[in-house]
Amino acid sequence: MDRRTKTKTITTIILLILSIFALYTFIFVVNVSKPWRIFLIVIAVFWIISGISNLTQYFEKNK
Repeated sequence: MDRRTKTKTITTIILLILSIFALYTFIFVVNVSKPWRIFLIVIAVFWIISGISNLTQYFEKNK
C-alpha cells in the first residue's frame, strides 16, 4: 500500500466510525419529528454504505 492509499484508508475508517456514531445519535438521541428522524437515518446509512464501498475498493487494489 502506498502512502496516499494508506492515508485514504485511515481517513475512511475514522469517518466510518463517526458515521456509525451519527446513526446511533439520529436513532436514539435526536429529538426531532418523525420525518426528519427518518431522513437523517437514511443519510447516515448511506454514509456507512459509502464508507464500506470505499474500503473495499482500497483493499481490492492491493490484490
